[in-house]
Amino acid sequence: MLLAAAGFALGVIIFQQLPALPHAGWLLFLPPVLWCWQRFPWAGWLCAALAGFFWGQLSALTSKPPALPETVLEDVVLASGVIEGIPDANAQRSRFFFRANHLQQGALRLSGNWRFRVSWYGRAPRPVAGDKWVLPLRLKRVHGYRNPGGFDYAGWLYARQVIYTGYVKGEGAPAGRQWWSLDRLRQNVAEGISRSGVSHRSGAVLRALVVGDRSILSQEDKLVFAATGTSHLIAISGLHIGLVAALVYFLAQQGWRRFPRLCSRWPAKVAAAPFAMSAALAYAAMAGFSIPTQRALIMLLVVMSGMLFRRATEPARVLGLALFAVVLWDPLALISAGFWLSFGAVAAILFLAHRGGGRFFWLWLQPGIFLALAPLLVWLQLPVSLYSPLVNLLAIPVFAMLIVPLSMAAVVFQLLYPDLGRLLMSAVGGLLDGVLLALDTVAQWSPALRWEALPLGLLVFVGVAALSALQRARKHSWHPLWQLSLFSALFLCLVLYAKRTPAPFPNQFRFTLLDVGQGLSVVVRTARHVLVFDAGPRFPSGFNTGAAVLLPYFESRGIRNIDRLILSHSDIDHIGGAPDLLRKLSVGEVLSGEPSGLGLESPVRRCAAGEIWWWDGVRFEILHPAVDASLEGNDASCVLKVSAGGDSVLITGDIERKGEDWLLAFAPDKLRSQIVVAAHHGSASSSGEGFVHAVRPRYVLFATGRANRWGFPREEVVNRWQAVGAAALNTAMEGAIEFRLGAGGAADPVLWHPFSRRYWHN
Repeated sequence: MLLAAAGFALGVIIFQQLPALPHAGWLLFLPPVLWCWQRFPWAGWLCAALAGFFWGQLSALTSKPPALPETVLEDVVLASGVIEGIPDANAQRSRFFFRANHLQQGALRLSGNWRFRVSWYGRAPRPVAGDKWVLPLRLKRVHGYRNPGGFDYAGWLYARQVIYTGYVKGEGAPAGRQWWSLDRLRQNVAEGISRSGVSHRSGAVLRALVVGDRSILSQEDKLVFAATGTSHLIAISGLHIGLVAALVYFLAQQGWRRFPRLCSRWPAKVAAAPFAMSAALAYAAMAGFSIPTQRALIMLLVVMSGMLFRRATEPARVLGLALFAVVLWDPLALISAGFWLSFGAVAAILFLAHRGGGRFFWLWLQPGIFLALAPLLVWLQLPVSLYSPLVNLLAIPVFAMLIVPLSMAAVVFQLLYPDLGRLLMSAVGGLLDGVLLALDTVAQWSPALRWEALPLGLLVFVGVAALSALQRARKHSWHPLWQLSLFSALFLCLVLYAKRTPAPFPNQFRFTLLDVGQGLSVVVRTARHVLVFDAGPRFPSGFNTGAAVLLPYFESRGIRNIDRLILSHSDIDHIGGAPDLLRKLSVGEVLSGEPSGLGLESPVRRCAAGEIWWWDGVRFEILHPAVDASLEGNDASCVLKVSAGGDSVLITGDIERKGEDWLLAFAPDKLRSQIVVAAHHGSASSSGEGFVHAVRPRYVLFATGRANRWGFPREEVVNRWQAVGAAALNTAMEGAIEFRLGAGGAADPVLWHPFSRRYWHN
């Protein structure tokens, strides 16, 4: 069963790598594949993989969110529907899922079933789950940033049946309320926790534990849980569903044994199963049946069903049934990191329990889970905490025996006896404050593991040694923890080898224009140095591309230090991500055309024309602004030229005609470049005809946001560059754009969007 389930999951994974949905006619092969699976057991794994592939296609075709006519996206549309989920609200905006069944735009009227993710800015009414509204919406297709190591925002929303996002433009009109809404109950419980007198920090964690609402959890706390390996403690998943089910199972079993006549008909072990299943179902419902809780609930129902029907099954069979059921129910679960971590942890527990239980099993259970998950965490670009086995050994009992049951009891009492409920919730909050303080201390001690620093030769040696030792371990029945250690070492070596991104050779450099929407960020990497030119935008909500784009990119490339950070000028779409870079990475020196306007704590030096330095045979030269110039705004932008081996890149920031004219007057012989990043995102106020002819690039790159309100890049600007023979590339369409330069001739670009495109991006 486990092998067949793994084959089925593999087929689904292969399908999910497709850039577009295949024709529905391919599904005609599904019945023959199922017949072969039944008829020829020797080919079961291959048939399971084919069945998984076609099941993924069938699920994608039948669950595909409905599309809207393009005309609807061109103007405001009146949408009638209901608020779903727990709204995420702060002082600047409210954000929620909106289930619309009627759309009206002038004479156009549409009926259907659409799910949008809506933002309501300004002084919006308090959104309540289950409330019906008529909202004037400006909608657009989902379009996330597309960069190496980046989060697939479009895939995350697609798994939640959303392919359009929007914002409220104008005033909405309430249209009643659903008579019953589970989400409204969840929202009331969440707000009751916040009003119970606990600290904001503990309240955020308790909301995550009780109703699965992580919206008010701070980024700092998320990093603390990640650094200590305890993120699973605040995500309602297998651990919490299992805890609640186990507690109810134990209580039901003890109560059932008090009635001998009932025990003679149904043994207590069997009779307690439906109670545990009901408790798990209720807890999953309180969490809104989120994707992680669905996964955990299915796994638990498989295990409990075996007990209910008195079927003694092997651990591998139970795991296989759970894997098959989860993938069958939700094929898109496979794109979630939680899926792999959940099944990885369960597989490790079952392996260790099956191969060697014993009295001290609980002592080496956490080290075993750590060893099993470490390679997965590295693959998923998540932190690996060396302290997590010890921290979890202490923290899990506290959460299992105190925090989770007491917080659930406090919620029940708040509904029945509010004063007692608030008192109990306050006590839980105080306990949680102490736990969080301890986790803060551990997080400060946690060392940053630099996996990318391991040399290739060491990886090969350790991998070969682990593979050889694994054969001996199985032959001589070594302790399961040793076997798991060897397997983890082998898997980790393979992961690190697959993720290796070697630095350029001397006299060469790698140039990457990142997709940061309507902003700019460039990374130039030589053999031993890294330069970052601009850091992308920051928004009033606090979201910034330093944390969302640059840090994940650096993590995927094994970059921990920035030797020089150039912030062209003080516009927020160029410097918004800088504070996060300065906090999280080691940054050597910061330069800018407007040092006083950045508002950074780090010292900033003004960039000036004529400054030249060499890194690993690569020449860097600042061409603008002049040493004695007193400029402000766009024309204060730094302009940088990077050259090696006959190739060169010109990065122009936001300079406009005044800055271009100065360059034509004082540095005309230095402008010729194979690649240029068009100034000011392709604005008509830049890229003058004289400047374009002086540069005459092979490629012109535009850093813009998709369907931005300024219409960048302007058509006349694109035509001007193309007239001198330049091929135009735009991050809005291509995602991140990378060149490997230094060998002469300006090599062809590597475009991230075609490489990472999946069918849900269409």
